[in-house]
Amino acid sequence: MKNHHNNPNKRQGQDTKNVDAIQLFNILYKKPISRRMSATLLGYTDQTYMVTQIIFDWIQNGHAQVVGQIKCKRSNRFVEAITTNPDYFIVDNNNQLSLF
Repeated sequence: MKNHHNNPNKRQGQDTKNVDAIQLFNILYKKPISRRMSATLLGYTDQTYMVTQIIFDWIQNGHAQVVGQIKCKRSNRFVEAITTNPDYFIVDNNNQLSLF
């Protein structure tokens, strides 16, 4: 969709969602970070809900993965570290039962 507004600073809702999803993917690809930190990097300070559903869907589809815990710079709590970079994905060892 193109921006049909006369004001170039305004974007339509769908355009914003798609652009944010691409930017979020790239942010999570660079290094594993928390949801809150990624929302802040997108410009949504204290609005983690703007990225939560997208990240949840990516995890369910296998496009993102929780790869451990990190200390969040925003909340100072240990939270899930999420990435979209397959080089950081943890490979499940489902063959443990076949060892014996």
